[in-house]
Amino acid sequence: MRISTSMTYDNSLKYMTSLQSQINRVTIQMATQQNINCPSDDPYGTEVVLDNTSLLSHLTQYQSNLETAQGWLSLADDTLGDASTVLTKLIELAEQAANGTLSEANREAAAEEARGLYEQLITYANTEYNGQSIFAGRDSGGDAYTLGLGATVTGATLASGAGSAVLSVDGEADQSISIEFTGDGTVGTDAITYRYSSDGGDTWTEATLAAGETTLSCDGVEVNMQSGTGVTAVSDDDTSAGTRITVRPAAIYTGDADDGAQVTAQSNTDVTATATGTFSDSVVVRIEEDTTVAGPVSYSYSSDGGLTWSDVQSSDDGTLTVPGGTLELSAGSGSDLAAGDTFTVTSDSTDLTVRVSTSSSIAINSCGLDVFGGLYSADGESYASTGEGDLFEAIGQFIGYLETNNEEGIAESLEALTAGQATMLSAASDIGAREVRLEHIETANTLLTETATSTVSNTLDADTTALATELSKLTTIYEAVLSTSSAVMNLSLLDYL
Repeated sequence: MRISTSMTYDNSLKYMTSLQSQINRVTIQMATQQNINCPSDDPYGTEVVLDNTSLLSHLTQYQSNLETAQGWLSLADDTLGDASTVLTKLIELAEQAANGTLSEANREAAAEEARGLYEQLITYANTEYNGQSIFAGRDSGGDAYTLGLGATVTGATLASGAGSAVLSVDGEADQSISIEFTGDGTVGTDAITYRYSSDGGDTWTEATLAAGETTLSCDGVEVNMQSGTGVTAVSDDDTSAGTRITVRPAAIYTGDADDGAQVTAQSNTDVTATATGTFSDSVVVRIEEDTTVAGPVSYSYSSDGGLTWSDVQSSDDGTLTVPGGTLELSAGSGSDLAAGDTFTVTSDSTDLTVRVSTSSSIAINSCGLDVFGGLYSADGESYASTGEGDLFEAIGQFIGYLETNNEEGIAESLEALTAGQATMLSAASDIGAREVRLEHIETANTLLTETATSTVSNTLDADTTALATELSKLTTIYEAVLSTSSAVMNLSLLDYL
């Protein structure tokens, strides 16, 4: 092979340039203390560093979320502990009152104490964390409860389809009010006589519910009854006969409850839309082509408020399948659907959730109805109890029985209070379980953080001793190449002629 002078020069230049590049790379690594300063230094290592750096960023946010969740749940745990202490006092008071030996003065003192303890429990139920109610479900911007009035009804016949004889009680009363019907009839149809007492039955005021009316008026307190309710007159001979109402304190739940998903039409109000299922997140449904509810209906949906959309789906009968359930479209005042019509299914979950790991989210709040019970209006008109285990209603009824001197009712309240206590303790147990889960997740996140940090460090951090040795080696080689190249380039055939 013939070696020319130009080839020698080119090779020498190539090797010197390569050595300069390597020396420059090592010099930069020593200056930055990092093995990778641009992706070309180590493409695979760059990917490893980017992936783990992204993971560390997420883990930092998860830790912040986790600390928030711990704050909410720890406060709820402490609050229910304090509430349990107050409830124990109430149960002890009920046990004393149930033995039937209380004098009128004792009964009045017990009722006053019970009212104070009740208000204290409502204060606990309105506990806030950083200005947000922890027992109001998703509606955490205001109080979970307000103190109002409720009614305990005996001896009434409910109208067909009615859930309760009393829809609501308006007004204020410092003392429970006893109402007794002195005539028979149907509310909303007949004129019916009744009487009421605000002093435990010592004195009574006579009144009449006019025909066609449904509201009982008792010195500023109005009892709104269900039309069609049948009532009968009380009897002096049989104290269990007749219709009686006790107006007493009640905790009104004003937070958010699991009372069904709501559907809002953004444009088409002619079509009726209802949702069925359990929706943990709100879903926006968009009609893609002009059609009718009879179908076929082309649609897409979004679970992130419209940022991203699913592929186009199709339904043959107006029942649209979406995450969490279905959206049923039916004809209302019209049946036409236009491209671009949207329907928003609002989540029926009361949970405020935060993501605390790469695969886990946790509810940080509670629905007060599931913890304390109380009266709640799902449809904006009638108020109802949560049923057995309703703590706040049990306490309200107990106070009413105390203030109206109903010994039989006081005895029944003891059992209801115990059931309410069990409900609250079950809720406290659930909160405790979530706290334990957070501890395990925090441990796992810590291990992930340590592993990701170590991986980034091992991949990115430079070994200065090894770099110094490599730089010395490269410098020596570069100097040798320069010296050799210089000597070779100075040689010429003319030197030997």
